[in-house]
Order: sequence, then structure tokens, then C-alpha cells
Amino acid sequence: MRHNKPYRYFMHLVVWMALVLLYAYPSLRISIHSVFGLKRVLVQDILYGFINFQLFFLLVFVWLPKPVAQRQYAQVVVRSILAVCGFAVIKYAVGYFLFPDQVLVRMYSLIGKANIYYSFPIYFLMATKTGLGVALLAYSYRLLLQRQQTGPQDRLLASAAEAARARYIRMQENSRLLLQNLQQLTPILEDEHKRDQEGVKAILLLSDLLRYMLYDKALEKDTVSLPKELLNFERYVELRTLCNNDQPLELVITGDTQQGTLAALQLQQTTEAALQECPHNTGPVAIRVQVRQDVVTLSVQPVHAREQHYQFKLYPDHV
Repeated sequence: MRHNKPYRYFMHLVVWMALVLLYAYPSLRISIHSVFGLKRVLVQDILYGFINFQLFFLLVFVWLPKPVAQRQYAQVVVRSILAVCGFAVIKYAVGYFLFPDQVLVRMYSLIGKANIYYSFPIYFLMATKTGLGVALLAYSYRLLLQRQQTGPQDRLLASAAEAARARYIRMQENSRLLLQNLQQLTPILEDEHKRDQEGVKAILLLSDLLRYMLYDKALEKDTVSLPKELLNFERYVELRTLCNNDQPLELVITGDTQQGTLAALQLQQTTEAALQECPHNTGPVAIRVQVRQDVVTLSVQPVHAREQHYQFKLYPDHV
């Protein structure tokens, strides 16, 4: 109902005229006992306030919505000036033909002499100044309405852009992690003694991780189930241990691992980054994953090095 055009027109009219009456109230109190003074206030303030409202409504809802939405500022200026000039002519015509003594009179003469009236150019300039004020108010109000209408769309676009950016960053991280796994697998395949047993096992693990990274439909979402993430994290740990005999990984997982969802590949990426910070460190690396309520804590402790802790948000299962 609020978008119905008659309803919209009358609601704005009521508010506008209420403001006009509030403005004209002091003059009405003074002129209430004078017929001439009352007529002057009713014409100059009330009637011309109503005419100004037509200019305001025409600009806000008819002439300015399209150019404001398309940011065609030249069109906004041209249409506003045309509307202001047109209404200045209308105001002069109303005063000239209907209320010359209330609108166009410049000076009241003594009895027996004619009053002095504004010429068209002078009154046109005066009416144009008032019209420009109305046009500026209309443009500001149109901008406010435009912002209210496009605000939710802008927020959706910003959210979509942020999601696309996060997806792109995740894709880059996945590609980098995959490349590192391939590089680590190369020495095993080149060694004839390790190729048949460890090489085949490493290839199978890598194929599972590759499918998880690239083809698993769950990765199209922001999070995956915790059991699936932990299963592939175990495969990653086993693969990295096979490829790096001098730095074996010892994984311990505690807590309720059957509930919740977690950001995909977050455990792998964080662990790999932590291990890359100490590439010259040899010896076993203790990796502990603790699931507690809505937090997953990852601890990485290379031998003779300080333990590093990372925490990740655990989300409820998808409904």
C-alpha cells in the first residue's frame, strides 16, 4: 500500500502542508481579523505552498528518479531548471489572472492611485530563487529514497564480492598446497626402492586429497563436515610423513569429532604454513587437534621448538 501512487501523493501532501501551516501560523494569528490580510496569507503561504509541493513531487517521483539512479547529473540539472522555470511562469500566471493584489503587488498606493506591481522579469527571478530551493530539497530527498532502495542491493553485492574474493584466495591456497604435495612426491617416484611401495601409497593419498580439493561438492560451500575435514587432514599428515622422512608428523585427535562443520582445508593450510616457518628443523613434529564445544584447537610443536596454537570456529551441522 505504501507504494501505491495516490497513497504516496496524499501522504507527502499532508506532511508538506502541515509544515506550510506551521510556517504560516504566526501570520494567520495576526491576520485572522483582517479579510485582506487573511486572504494575502492564504494565497501567498498556503496556495503557493501547495504549488511548490507540486514542483517537489514532480521532481522527486517523475522527473528525477531515472537520471539520479543512472547518475546522469547533467539530466538532473536540466530537468530541475526546466521544472523550476515552468513553475515560475505558472506562479506568475496565477498571480496575474487571479490574485494580483496578493501576489504581484510591489507597493500599495494611496486611495485613488493604482498599486505598483512586479514586472514579469523581476517576479520570475524571485520565483526562480524559491523554486531552486524546492529543487534542491527534492534532489536531496530523491537521493535519500535512492539510497534506501539500493542499500540492500549494495550490501548483497558487497557480500557476494567478499565471498568471491574469499573463494579466490582459498583456491590460490589450495593450488599452492597441491603444488607443494606434488613437489614432495617427486623424490619418492624418482627412487626405485621407494617407488613400488611408498610411491604407490603416496599417489593414492594424493589422489584422495586432489579429489577433496578440486572435485568434492562440499567444497563449493564455505564449510564442510568436521569428520570429512579430519579424514582428509589425516591423509595429508600421512602423505607428508611419507614424503619427509626426516620430519615425521605425529597426529593426535581428541574430543567429539562427529559433530559440526569447519572451513575446508583450514587445518592443512595452517599446518603447512607452520611447518614452512621452520624448514631446517628435523625430527618428529607433534600435531594435536582438540575439538571442544564450538572451537577446534590445532597445536603444532616441532622438536626443540615452541609449540604453536591455532583456533578455528566450529559451526553447527548444515540443516
